[in-house]
Amino acid sequence: MPIPTTVKVQGAALKITISAALVEVPGLENIELDLGENKTYENSDISSDYIAPVFSGLRGEGSLSADIIRDPANATQIALQIAFNTGATLASSVTIGAAGKVIVVSLLVTKLSLSGKRGEGFMGKAEFKVLSKADWNVS
Repeated sequence: MPIPTTVKVQGAALKITISAALVEVPGLENIELDLGENKTYENSDISSDYIAPVFSGLRGEGSLSADIIRDPANATQIALQIAFNTGATLASSVTIGAAGKVIVVSLLVTKLSLSGKRGEGFMGKAEFKVLSKADWNVS
């Protein structure tokens, strides 16, 4: 199977709303988006010989995580820090590669870490819960 090369990670972006404008979060090293799991129920009775899963119409919670080059003095990263401190919901979007496919999500910051080594810049991890149902953009 050939390696997909149509859409590359370069050009991907996470944007959060600050003062009613979507602003890109700087310093992302990588990003992982999980839109949740489609929930099922068992469609069987005592005479069944197979438990047939059926889509319930519900989707479980999703998550987003990113390794980030931390800059605690950057205005956008300060907005992340405030959202973490207050539990504020962030209207956000994830752009998939330079192709520009956009997924609109509502996020809650659940973890924001900071670590550093002598002679290097600060790194960290940002983790979010996806608070709204979002679908993979297939257009």
